Amino acid sequence: MKHDLEPVATPDSDQQREGVVTVVLTADNHLGYTGFGQPPRKREERQRRLRHAFQQATDFAIVQGVDLFIQAGDLFDTTIPDERDRSFVAERLAQLKQAGVQTFALGGVHDTPTSAQSLLGDTTPAPQMSYSQLGALHYLSPTQRDESQQLEPVMIDVRGTTVGVCGLGVLPGQVGDPLADVRVQLEIERASVPLLVLHVPIEGLTTGSSLLDTRAVVTQNSLRKQSVFPYILAGYHHSHSQLHLDQTEVIVAGATQYIDFSAPEQAPGFVFLGLAADGVRWCNHISVDSFSMHEVVISTSELWPEDSAQSPTEIMLARLNPLCSDDAMILLRLQGELTRSAYHQLDLNQIRHYGEEHCFALAIDDSALSVLNEDASGSTEAGERLSLREELATAADEWIASTTDESEQKALHFTKEELLLAIDEMKSRQ
Repeated sequence: MKHDLEPVATPDSDQQREGVVTVVLTADNHLGYTGFGQPPRKREERQRRLRHAFQQATDFAIVQGVDLFIQAGDLFDTTIPDERDRSFVAERLAQLKQAGVQTFALGGVHDTPTSAQSLLGDTTPAPQMSYSQLGALHYLSPTQRDESQQLEPVMIDVRGTTVGVCGLGVLPGQVGDPLADVRVQLEIERASVPLLVLHVPIEGLTTGSSLLDTRAVVTQNSLRKQSVFPYILAGYHHSHSQLHLDQTEVIVAGATQYIDFSAPEQAPGFVFLGLAADGVRWCNHISVDSFSMHEVVISTSELWPEDSAQSPTEIMLARLNPLCSDDAMILLRLQGELTRSAYHQLDLNQIRHYGEEHCFALAIDDSALSVLNEDASGSTEAGERLSLREELATAADEWIASTTDESEQKALHFTKEELLLAIDEMKSRQ
Protein backbone atom coordinates (compact mmCIF):
# COMPACT_ATOMS: atom_id res chain seq x y z
CA MET A 1 0.00 0.00 0.00
CA LYS A 2 1.47 3.35 -1.03
CA HIS A 3 1.28 6.46 1.07
CA ASP A 4 1.73 10.00 -0.13
CA LEU A 5 3.74 12.55 1.77
CA GLU A 6 0.97 15.00 2.55
CA PRO A 7 0.76 15.80 6.28
CA VAL A 8 -1.48 13.40 8.19
CA ALA A 9 -4.30 14.99 10.15
CA THR A 10 -3.86 14.61 13.90
CA PRO A 11 -6.01 15.59 16.87
CA ASP A 12 -3.57 18.36 17.77
CA SER A 13 -2.95 19.87 14.35
CA ASP A 14 -5.12 22.89 15.10
CA GLN A 15 -3.34 23.54 18.38
CA GLN A 16 0.18 23.36 16.96
CA ARG A 17 0.57 20.12 18.95
CA GLU A 18 1.22 22.04 22.16
CA GLY A 19 2.77 19.75 24.76
CA VAL A 20 2.86 16.84 22.30
CA VAL A 21 6.12 15.20 21.21
CA THR A 22 5.77 13.84 17.68
CA VAL A 23 7.70 10.72 16.77
CA VAL A 24 8.33 8.50 13.77
CA LEU A 25 9.23 5.05 15.08
CA THR A 26 10.86 2.52 12.77
CA ALA A 27 12.75 -0.72 13.34
CA ASP A 28 14.06 -3.86 11.65
CA ASN A 29 14.93 -2.16 8.38
CA HIS A 30 17.64 -4.80 7.79
CA LEU A 31 19.47 -2.79 5.14
CA GLY A 32 21.80 -5.04 3.19
CA TYR A 33 19.83 -8.25 3.78
CA THR A 34 20.41 -10.94 1.16
CA GLY A 35 17.96 -13.82 0.79
CA PHE A 36 19.40 -17.31 1.12
CA GLY A 37 20.09 -18.86 -2.28
CA GLN A 38 18.58 -16.02 -4.32
CA PRO A 39 20.19 -14.98 -7.61
CA PRO A 40 22.00 -11.61 -7.80
CA ARG A 41 19.12 -9.87 -9.59
CA LYS A 42 16.65 -10.70 -6.82
CA ARG A 43 19.15 -9.86 -4.07
CA GLU A 44 19.66 -6.43 -5.61
CA GLU A 45 15.93 -5.85 -5.93
CA ARG A 46 15.34 -6.82 -2.29
CA GLN A 47 18.07 -4.47 -1.10
CA ARG A 48 16.68 -1.65 -3.25
CA ARG A 49 13.24 -2.11 -1.68
CA LEU A 50 14.73 -2.15 1.81
CA ARG A 51 16.39 1.21 1.16
CA HIS A 52 13.23 2.63 -0.41
CA ALA A 53 11.10 1.61 2.59
CA PHE A 54 13.51 3.29 5.02
CA GLN A 55 13.52 6.41 2.87
CA GLN A 56 9.72 6.50 2.99
CA ALA A 57 9.98 6.62 6.78
CA THR A 58 12.53 9.46 6.77
CA ASP A 59 10.65 11.41 4.08
CA PHE A 60 7.45 11.09 6.09
CA ALA A 61 9.20 12.39 9.21
CA ILE A 62 10.50 15.42 7.33
CA VAL A 63 7.18 16.26 5.68
CA GLN A 64 5.34 15.91 9.00
CA GLY A 65 7.93 18.00 10.77
CA VAL A 66 8.21 15.54 13.64
CA ASP A 67 10.35 16.11 16.71
CA LEU A 68 12.00 12.70 16.95
CA PHE A 69 12.96 9.95 14.52
CA ILE A 70 13.60 6.75 16.51
CA GLN A 71 15.13 3.61 15.00
CA ALA A 72 14.58 0.69 17.40
CA GLY A 73 17.26 -1.76 16.29
CA ASP A 74 18.53 -3.70 13.26
CA LEU A 75 18.90 -0.72 10.98
CA PHE A 76 21.44 -2.86 9.16
CA ASP A 77 21.41 -6.62 8.68
CA THR A 78 25.12 -6.87 9.45
CA THR A 79 27.81 -5.23 11.55
CA ILE A 80 29.75 -4.45 8.37
CA PRO A 81 27.29 -2.91 5.85
CA ASP A 82 28.63 -2.06 2.42
CA GLU A 83 29.47 1.48 1.41
CA ARG A 84 26.29 1.93 -0.61
CA ASP A 85 24.07 1.30 2.43
CA ARG A 86 26.31 3.37 4.71
CA SER A 87 26.20 6.34 2.32
CA PHE A 88 22.47 5.96 1.81
CA VAL A 89 21.82 6.16 5.56
CA ALA A 90 24.22 9.09 5.91
CA GLU A 91 22.23 11.04 3.31
CA ARG A 92 18.92 10.29 5.04
CA LEU A 93 20.30 11.32 8.43
CA ALA A 94 21.68 14.55 6.98
CA GLN A 95 18.23 15.37 5.61
CA LEU A 96 16.61 14.69 8.99
CA LYS A 97 19.12 16.89 10.79
CA GLN A 98 18.68 19.70 8.27
CA ALA A 99 14.92 19.50 8.88
CA GLY A 100 15.44 19.84 12.63
CA VAL A 101 14.49 16.25 13.45
CA GLN A 102 16.48 14.66 16.28
CA THR A 103 17.40 11.04 15.56
CA PHE A 104 17.98 8.13 17.95
CA ALA A 105 19.16 4.65 16.94
CA LEU A 106 19.42 1.54 19.11
CA GLY A 107 21.83 -1.25 18.27
CA GLY A 108 20.04 -4.45 17.26
CA VAL A 109 20.77 -8.15 17.18
CA HIS A 110 22.16 -8.08 13.66
CA ASP A 111 24.12 -4.82 13.64
CA THR A 112 25.80 -4.91 17.07
CA PRO A 113 29.27 -6.51 17.25
CA THR A 114 29.34 -9.41 19.71
CA SER A 115 31.90 -10.40 22.32
CA ALA A 116 32.74 -13.42 20.14
CA GLN A 117 33.79 -11.09 17.33
CA SER A 118 36.02 -9.19 19.76
CA LEU A 119 37.67 -12.45 20.87
CA LEU A 120 38.46 -13.15 17.21
CA GLY A 121 40.21 -9.81 16.96
CA ASP A 122 37.40 -7.87 15.27
CA THR A 123 37.22 -4.52 17.06
CA THR A 124 35.06 -2.81 14.43
CA PRO A 125 32.49 -0.61 16.21
CA ALA A 126 28.77 -0.72 15.47
CA PRO A 127 28.12 0.96 12.11
CA GLN A 128 25.83 3.57 13.74
CA MET A 129 28.76 4.84 15.82
CA SER A 130 30.25 6.74 12.89
CA TYR A 131 27.02 8.71 12.47
CA SER A 132 26.93 9.41 16.20
CA GLN A 133 30.47 10.76 16.17
CA LEU A 134 29.47 13.14 13.39
CA GLY A 135 26.47 14.35 15.38
CA ALA A 136 23.90 12.88 12.98
CA LEU A 137 22.16 10.77 15.65
CA HIS A 138 22.18 9.68 19.27
CA TYR A 139 23.43 6.10 19.37
CA LEU A 140 21.92 3.92 22.10
CA SER A 141 24.10 0.90 22.79
CA PRO A 142 21.88 -2.13 23.57
CA THR A 143 23.86 -2.87 26.73
CA GLN A 144 24.90 0.63 27.75
CA ARG A 145 25.22 1.09 31.53
CA ASP A 146 27.17 3.40 33.77
CA GLU A 147 29.52 2.10 36.46
CA SER A 148 26.59 1.39 38.79
CA GLN A 149 24.85 -0.69 36.11
CA GLN A 150 22.17 1.94 35.54
CA LEU A 151 20.75 2.95 32.18
CA GLU A 152 21.95 6.36 31.07
CA PRO A 153 19.18 8.56 29.65
CA VAL A 154 19.72 11.07 26.88
CA MET A 155 17.87 14.21 28.00
CA ILE A 156 16.56 16.64 25.39
CA ASP A 157 14.18 19.57 25.31
CA VAL A 158 11.32 19.52 22.79
CA ARG A 159 9.64 22.94 22.76
CA GLY A 160 9.65 23.14 26.52
CA THR A 161 8.90 19.46 27.17
CA THR A 162 11.75 17.44 28.67
CA VAL A 163 12.18 14.03 27.04
CA GLY A 164 14.44 11.31 28.44
CA VAL A 165 15.44 8.45 26.13
CA CYS A 166 17.07 5.16 27.20
CA GLY A 167 17.90 2.10 25.13
CA LEU A 168 17.91 -1.59 26.03
CA GLY A 169 18.65 -4.49 23.71
CA VAL A 170 19.74 -8.11 23.61
CA LEU A 171 22.70 -9.86 22.03
CA PRO A 172 22.94 -13.37 20.55
CA GLY A 173 23.30 -15.94 23.30
CA GLN A 174 22.00 -13.66 26.05
CA VAL A 175 19.62 -15.29 28.53
CA GLY A 176 17.02 -14.14 31.03
CA ASP A 177 14.82 -11.06 31.20
CA PRO A 178 16.96 -7.95 30.61
CA LEU A 179 14.21 -5.67 31.93
CA ALA A 180 13.62 -7.54 35.20
CA ASP A 181 16.29 -5.76 37.25
CA VAL A 182 16.85 -2.68 35.14
CA ARG A 183 17.71 0.55 36.95
CA VAL A 184 17.86 4.05 35.53
CA GLN A 185 19.84 7.10 36.57
CA LEU A 186 17.81 9.51 38.73
CA GLU A 187 18.13 12.13 36.02
CA ILE A 188 15.22 10.43 34.22
CA GLU A 189 12.91 11.90 36.87
CA ARG A 190 13.31 15.30 35.21
CA ALA A 191 11.65 13.98 32.06
CA SER A 192 8.00 14.78 31.40
CA VAL A 193 8.09 12.10 28.69
CA PRO A 194 10.42 9.18 29.60
CA LEU A 195 10.96 6.77 26.69
CA LEU A 196 12.55 3.33 26.64
CA VAL A 197 13.63 2.10 23.21
CA LEU A 198 13.66 -1.71 23.28
CA HIS A 199 15.03 -4.39 20.97
CA VAL A 200 14.27 -7.65 22.79
CA PRO A 201 11.78 -10.50 22.29
CA ILE A 202 8.58 -9.72 24.20
CA GLU A 203 6.56 -12.49 25.78
CA GLY A 204 3.41 -13.30 23.82
CA LEU A 205 4.50 -11.80 20.51
CA THR A 206 5.58 -13.88 17.54
CA THR A 207 8.88 -13.03 15.97
CA GLY A 208 10.34 -12.98 12.53
CA SER A 209 13.87 -12.31 13.60
CA SER A 210 16.81 -14.60 14.15
CA LEU A 211 16.41 -17.64 16.37
CA LEU A 212 19.86 -17.11 17.83
CA ASP A 213 18.72 -15.02 20.80
CA THR A 214 15.34 -16.39 21.84
CA ARG A 215 16.68 -17.52 25.22
CA ALA A 216 16.26 -13.91 26.35
CA VAL A 217 12.77 -12.49 26.64
CA VAL A 218 11.06 -9.56 28.35
CA THR A 219 8.05 -10.87 30.23
CA GLN A 220 4.79 -8.98 30.31
CA ASN A 221 5.01 -9.12 34.09
CA SER A 222 8.28 -7.14 34.09
CA LEU A 223 6.71 -4.64 31.67
CA ARG A 224 3.85 -4.16 34.12
CA LYS A 225 6.09 -3.92 37.17
CA GLN A 226 8.47 -1.29 35.84
CA SER A 227 7.28 2.19 36.73
CA VAL A 228 9.88 4.44 35.13
CA PHE A 229 8.75 4.37 31.50
CA PRO A 230 5.11 4.98 30.55
CA TYR A 231 6.14 4.55 26.90
CA ILE A 232 8.20 1.68 25.51
CA LEU A 233 8.97 1.86 21.78
CA ALA A 234 10.10 -1.52 20.55
CA GLY A 235 11.70 -3.30 17.65
CA TYR A 236 12.78 -6.94 17.15
CA HIS A 237 9.30 -8.26 16.26
CA HIS A 238 8.46 -7.86 12.58
CA SER A 239 4.74 -7.22 13.09
CA HIS A 240 3.34 -3.92 14.35
CA SER A 241 1.40 -4.15 17.60
CA GLN A 242 0.38 -2.05 20.58
CA LEU A 243 0.03 -3.39 24.13
CA HIS A 244 -1.52 -1.58 27.08
CA LEU A 245 -0.12 -3.12 30.27
CA ASP A 246 -1.32 -1.28 33.37
CA GLN A 247 0.45 2.11 33.21
CA THR A 248 2.73 1.15 30.30
CA GLU A 249 2.11 1.54 26.59
CA VAL A 250 4.25 -0.79 24.49
CA ILE A 251 4.35 0.10 20.80
CA VAL A 252 6.12 -2.28 18.40
CA ALA A 253 7.12 -0.69 15.11
CA GLY A 254 7.21 -3.80 12.93
CA ALA A 255 9.59 -4.24 10.00
CA THR A 256 9.63 -1.85 7.04
CA GLN A 257 9.80 -4.66 4.52
CA TYR A 258 9.07 -8.40 4.46
CA ILE A 259 12.28 -10.14 5.56
CA ASP A 260 10.88 -13.62 6.01
CA PHE A 261 7.52 -15.41 5.99
CA SER A 262 6.81 -15.16 9.72
CA ALA A 263 4.17 -12.38 9.57
CA PRO A 264 2.24 -12.67 6.28
CA GLU A 265 -0.82 -10.92 7.73
CA GLN A 266 1.02 -7.71 8.68
CA ALA A 267 1.78 -5.02 6.08
CA PRO A 268 5.29 -3.58 6.57
CA GLY A 269 5.62 0.02 7.65
CA PHE A 270 6.47 2.40 10.48
CA VAL A 271 4.59 4.24 13.25
CA PHE A 272 3.64 7.91 13.61
CA LEU A 273 3.10 8.88 17.25
CA GLY A 274 1.96 11.80 19.31
CA LEU A 275 3.12 11.49 22.93
CA ALA A 276 2.30 13.78 25.85
CA ALA A 277 2.95 13.63 29.56
CA ASP A 278 -0.64 12.46 30.10
CA GLY A 279 -0.80 9.75 27.43
CA VAL A 280 -0.65 8.72 23.77
CA ARG A 281 -2.52 11.27 21.63
CA TRP A 282 -2.33 9.18 18.45
CA CYS A 283 -0.59 6.06 17.15
CA ASN A 284 -0.86 5.50 13.39
CA HIS A 285 0.77 2.64 11.51
CA ILE A 286 1.89 3.89 8.09
CA SER A 287 2.27 1.24 5.40
CA VAL A 288 5.11 1.44 2.87
CA ASP A 289 5.57 0.10 -0.64
CA SER A 290 6.35 -3.58 -0.23
CA PHE A 291 6.29 -7.01 -1.76
CA SER A 292 2.91 -8.71 -1.82
CA MET A 293 2.70 -11.55 0.69
CA HIS A 294 0.49 -14.62 0.26
CA GLU A 295 -0.02 -17.70 2.40
CA VAL A 296 -1.45 -20.83 0.74
CA VAL A 297 -2.56 -23.74 2.94
CA ILE A 298 -3.12 -27.08 1.19
CA SER A 299 -4.33 -30.18 2.99
CA THR A 300 -3.29 -33.63 1.80
CA SER A 301 -6.99 -34.45 1.37
CA GLU A 302 -7.08 -31.90 -1.47
CA LEU A 303 -4.20 -33.48 -3.37
CA TRP A 304 -5.86 -36.79 -4.27
CA PRO A 305 -9.47 -35.89 -5.16
CA GLU A 306 -11.70 -38.46 -6.78
CA ASP A 307 -12.07 -38.40 -10.59
CA SER A 308 -9.13 -36.01 -11.06
CA ALA A 309 -6.65 -36.43 -13.87
CA GLN A 310 -4.21 -33.99 -12.25
CA SER A 311 -1.25 -35.15 -10.23
CA PRO A 312 -0.77 -33.77 -6.68
CA THR A 313 2.03 -31.55 -7.99
CA GLU A 314 -0.19 -30.15 -10.75
CA ILE A 315 -2.91 -29.40 -8.18
CA MET A 316 -0.44 -27.41 -6.08
CA LEU A 317 0.82 -25.49 -9.13
CA ALA A 318 -2.78 -24.64 -10.08
CA ARG A 319 -3.30 -23.14 -6.61
CA LEU A 320 -0.08 -21.14 -6.80
CA ASN A 321 -0.39 -19.82 -10.34
CA PRO A 322 -2.96 -17.02 -9.75
CA LEU A 323 -0.81 -15.55 -6.98
CA CYS A 324 2.48 -15.50 -8.83
CA SER A 325 4.00 -12.20 -9.92
CA ASP A 326 7.42 -10.56 -9.93
CA ASP A 327 6.85 -8.99 -6.51
CA ALA A 328 4.97 -11.87 -4.84
CA MET A 329 6.33 -13.70 -1.81
CA ILE A 330 4.40 -16.95 -1.28
CA LEU A 331 4.42 -19.29 1.68
CA LEU A 332 3.03 -22.74 0.85
CA ARG A 333 1.95 -24.68 3.93
CA LEU A 334 1.27 -28.41 3.54
CA GLN A 335 -0.67 -30.17 6.28
CA GLY A 336 -2.34 -33.48 6.99
CA GLU A 337 -1.43 -37.16 6.82
CA LEU A 338 -0.04 -39.19 3.95
CA THR A 339 1.96 -42.34 3.39
CA ARG A 340 5.64 -42.20 2.62
CA SER A 341 4.99 -43.44 -0.91
CA ALA A 342 2.41 -40.68 -1.39
CA TYR A 343 4.87 -38.12 -0.07
CA HIS A 344 7.33 -39.13 -2.78
CA GLN A 345 4.66 -38.33 -5.38
CA LEU A 346 4.94 -34.67 -4.39
CA ASP A 347 7.57 -33.11 -6.62
CA LEU A 348 8.55 -30.31 -4.26
CA ASN A 349 11.65 -29.54 -6.32
CA GLN A 350 9.39 -28.73 -9.27
CA ILE A 351 7.32 -26.47 -7.00
CA ARG A 352 10.46 -24.65 -5.85
CA HIS A 353 11.72 -24.26 -9.40
CA TYR A 354 8.32 -22.90 -10.47
CA GLY A 355 8.48 -20.39 -7.63
CA GLU A 356 11.96 -19.25 -8.62
CA GLU A 357 10.73 -18.52 -12.16
CA HIS A 358 7.30 -17.03 -11.50
CA CYS A 359 7.47 -15.07 -8.23
CA PHE A 360 10.00 -13.19 -6.15
CA ALA A 361 10.27 -15.84 -3.43
CA LEU A 362 8.53 -19.06 -2.46
CA ALA A 363 8.94 -21.09 0.72
CA ILE A 364 7.47 -24.51 1.50
CA ASP A 365 6.53 -25.36 5.08
CA ASP A 366 5.92 -29.10 5.45
CA SER A 367 6.31 -29.20 9.24
CA ALA A 368 2.57 -29.99 9.64
CA LEU A 369 2.75 -33.12 7.46
CA SER A 370 2.53 -36.49 9.21
CA VAL A 371 4.01 -39.47 7.39
CA LEU A 372 2.11 -42.72 8.03
CA ASN A 373 4.06 -45.93 8.47
CA GLU A 374 3.21 -48.71 6.00
CA ASP A 375 3.73 -52.42 6.61
CA ALA A 376 4.09 -55.19 4.04
CA SER A 377 0.32 -55.74 3.84
CA GLY A 378 -0.23 -52.12 2.89
CA SER A 379 -1.95 -51.14 6.13
CA THR A 380 -0.91 -47.93 7.82
CA GLU A 381 -0.53 -46.71 11.37
CA ALA A 382 -0.04 -43.31 12.94
CA GLY A 383 3.19 -41.80 11.82
CA GLU A 384 5.36 -38.87 12.83
CA ARG A 385 5.82 -35.29 11.78
CA LEU A 386 8.06 -34.84 8.79
CA SER A 387 10.98 -32.78 10.00
CA LEU A 388 14.33 -32.42 8.27
CA ARG A 389 15.74 -31.02 11.49
CA GLU A 390 14.66 -34.00 13.58
CA GLU A 391 15.80 -36.53 10.97
CA LEU A 392 19.19 -34.85 10.76
CA ALA A 393 19.54 -34.74 14.55
CA THR A 394 18.62 -38.44 14.81
CA ALA A 395 21.12 -39.42 12.12
CA ALA A 396 23.86 -37.35 13.77
CA ASP A 397 23.19 -38.97 17.16
CA GLU A 398 23.49 -42.41 15.53
CA TRP A 399 26.84 -41.44 13.99
CA ILE A 400 28.08 -40.10 17.33
CA ALA A 401 27.01 -43.30 19.12
CA SER A 402 28.66 -45.50 16.51
CA THR A 403 32.18 -44.21 17.17
CA THR A 404 34.31 -44.74 20.25
CA ASP A 405 36.90 -42.13 19.29
CA GLU A 406 36.42 -39.20 21.67
CA SER A 407 37.85 -36.58 19.30
CA GLU A 408 35.62 -37.84 16.49
CA GLN A 409 32.59 -37.71 18.79
CA LYS A 410 33.37 -34.09 19.68
CA ALA A 411 33.81 -33.19 16.01
CA LEU A 412 30.51 -34.85 15.07
CA HIS A 413 28.71 -33.16 17.97
CA PHE A 414 30.05 -29.76 16.91
CA THR A 415 29.04 -30.39 13.29
CA LYS A 416 25.56 -31.43 14.40
CA GLU A 417 25.04 -28.23 16.41
CA GLU A 418 26.31 -26.08 13.54
CA LEU A 419 23.97 -27.77 11.04
CA LEU A 420 20.93 -27.46 13.32
CA LEU A 421 21.71 -23.79 13.92
CA ALA A 422 22.00 -23.23 10.17
CA ILE A 423 18.61 -24.91 9.57
CA ASP A 424 16.97 -22.73 12.26
CA GLU A 425 18.47 -19.59 10.76
CA MET A 426 17.51 -20.55 7.21
CA LYS A 427 13.90 -21.37 8.14
CA SER A 428 13.44 -18.13 10.05
CA ARG A 429 14.79 -16.00 7.22
CA GLN A 430 13.77 -17.74 3.99
